[in-house]
Order: sequence, then C-alpha cells, then structure tokens
Amino acid sequence: MISSVIRQLSAERKKTRRRRIWLVPLGFLSFDALWMAWQLSHIKAGELADGYLMLFYQLPIMNTIVLPLMIAVIASRLNDMEIKGDTLKLLYTLQQPSSFFDCKYLSGVKYLFFFTAGQCAMILAAGQMWGFKNPLKIPMLFCHLAVTLSTGMILFAIQQTLSLISSSQIMPLVVGLAGSFLGLFSLFFPAPLARLVPWGYFAAFPCVKMDWDVDTRITCFYETPFPLHAFLAFAAAGIIIYILCRTITQKKEV
Repeated sequence: MISSVIRQLSAERKKTRRRRIWLVPLGFLSFDALWMAWQLSHIKAGELADGYLMLFYQLPIMNTIVLPLMIAVIASRLNDMEIKGDTLKLLYTLQQPSSFFDCKYLSGVKYLFFFTAGQCAMILAAGQMWGFKNPLKIPMLFCHLAVTLSTGMILFAIQQTLSLISSSQIMPLVVGLAGSFLGLFSLFFPAPLARLVPWGYFAAFPCVKMDWDVDTRITCFYETPFPLHAFLAFAAAGIIIYILCRTITQKKEV
C-alpha cells in the first residue's frame, strides 16, 4: 500500500513538473518579505524590543488576507489539468477516488509547508537584521507554524473539492478571493459568527495581543496564553471537513 501511494505521488509530481507551481508560494513569500521590510523600516528604536511580538500579531492578519487566494490558485493549478483533459474517468479506473483525492491533497499541501517554513525563516531573519532586543520565544514560533499549517490545510481541502467538482476554475478562484475578504472582515464579527468563517482562523488563535492608547498613541504588544483547547477542537473539526470533502468528490459522476 505504501509503495502504491509513493507511485501515485511520483505520478502527480511528474504531471506538475513543468507547471512551475512552486512560483505561486514563492511569489506570495516575496510579497510578505516586501511588506515585512516596509513595516520594519518604520519601526522606532524604542519599539525594537517588541519586534517579534509585533510580527506574531501582524502576520496572522496578513495570512488571513493573502493565504486563501494563494491556496485557491495552487489548488486550481493542480486540478485544472484533470478537468480540462476530462481524465477523471480514466484515473478512477486506475486508482480509488479516495486515493486520488489524498494524493492530490498531499501534492498541494507541500507548497503550503514551503510557504509556512519560509515565513518562519523570515521572522528569524528579521530579528537578526533589525536587531530585536528581546529574544525569540520558540513556542510562539511553533504556535504560529501550527495555526498557519492547520488552517491552510483545511482550506486546501475545501478548495481542492471545489476545483474537482467544478467544470471551470473560475468559481473556485472567486471563492478563494471572497474568502480573503470575508476572513478579514470576520475578525470584527461577534465570536459566534466568526467561528463559522474558516478563512478567518489564521488569526483566531492569537499568542500575542495589542493595546493601543488613544491619548498617547502608543501601541503595546503583549503575550497571551495560547488557546490550546479551542485549537484542538478546530483541528478535530478540520478532520471532519476533510472527510466530507473527500466524500463529496468521490460521489461526483465522471
């Protein structure tokens, strides 16, 4: 069984070898790097002590804006070849639909890992280049990594399903773009309503919060306990969403 999965993953890699999908996360990482450089170029000397805290507060919000679109583009690029070529019927005779969905999913998630690892590396590099005074707390880095990956993986399952059941990739891309706006607006929704918006979960488990004094116009970042129980409940819901997405794809008539 393991050898079969390896062969299928190898086949997926060969199909996408000349499509240069890796340019998508690289482009979004470059945008993140430019934004981070612009943001830190305006930081005052007295604010360098809170440099890491500022990034851990702002990057989840930035991910809420850009990652839904990035995930939609990657899922579309990976699956449009099967829709345009009408090859699903042939593929389903060679492998189980569930196995096909899983291998497609793993082929796409690796780009999300690449992006998240690159973002964590940029946080470390920013601390060295701008000389943040307070040391980096590794648990906060792992929390950022876990939240970004888990939320992105859930959204990728949704986007992959939309790409596979749609006759055109326009609708999945529109959903990804709308998710970027809806995820950002959900940060201002009441908590019960915000929980219904999966695109907003990049910033739903903060380990850093901010206070802004209206009179002095001073911004203060401070560490807050990571909501572990809420995150585990979200991860469990993500597994259910993945199973539902795979089931929907399996039932599509080809």
